Amino acid sequence: MLLNKNKKQLYFLLAAIGGGLLLLLFLFGYGLYRYHWQGPFMRRLANIVPYPAIFVDWEVIYYRDYLADLHTLEKYWATERENKNVFLGIPDKKEIRERLVNKLIEEKIIQIWARSRGLAVLPEELEAEWQRLQTRGEGGREIDFFLDKAYGWSEAKFKKRVLTPFLLEQKVKARLLAENKSDDASLLKRGQEIYQEVKKDAANFAELAKNLSDDRLSARLGGDLGYFSRGTFEPQLEKAIFAMKIGEISEPVKSSYGYHIFKLDDLLYAENNAPSQAAVKHILVKAFDFDDWLEKQKTELPIYRLVL
Repeated sequence: MLLNKNKKQLYFLLAAIGGGLLLLLFLFGYGLYRYHWQGPFMRRLANIVPYPAIFVDWEVIYYRDYLADLHTLEKYWATERENKNVFLGIPDKKEIRERLVNKLIEEKIIQIWARSRGLAVLPEELEAEWQRLQTRGEGGREIDFFLDKAYGWSEAKFKKRVLTPFLLEQKVKARLLAENKSDDASLLKRGQEIYQEVKKDAANFAELAKNLSDDRLSARLGGDLGYFSRGTFEPQLEKAIFAMKIGEISEPVKSSYGYHIFKLDDLLYAENNAPSQAAVKHILVKAFDFDDWLEKQKTELPIYRLVL
């Protein structure tokens, strides 16, 4: 009987200890997620306990990796704040976290897609890129500065956290461009088709731009680019726009982005009576864009972030 009683007490004690540890882990986790605890102790704890930070397509990005990168970024921006030559563009802590979360999500999206296509960065490719950076102008000295002063990273960590994701992204870009190749003739053909459609319904240019333009930012505004002065756009675009009459719609005009179909809404004139500013709307037909692909992946894949 005494032996059974001692066993029960031992089980109770072990259960109490286990429950206490679980409660502590929960409380520390709450502090991580809710109050952004990130001191040395929390970084050590996150290295032991696999707290998740973000899920991308049900693959986990661990809090330890998030905290390690966050610590590095805050160290870097603290160095920049001490630089008297830097006056603008220093993000606050919230913006640093948001940028990091977005970066980690994009890296994971690229990793998942690369794995599905059998793409990987080979050791010899990584070493070749490292040697290229070391021998490029002041590259070696700049890298040493960032590793020693700004980041506090080892060479191995720099290769893992910077060079490998960069090279993998380049491989994914190249494969996507090959898989989504659009030659100039096909882009121009689509531009001509849209131009003919717009000509038939010129009064509804804004609505057509919302549905047809590949420029997502201006499309939400009906293709409106507002007023711009000479010297703002590429020369061939500017030449075409200032040759138009108010209300006129242009045939597709080529730029480095693709093909534009413009509608001239207004002109403002300088003292010499020459048009100096124009207000236009446009519909853009462009080839594959990697940034657009990434944004689309973010909307299509299940992504859950536990960090605020």
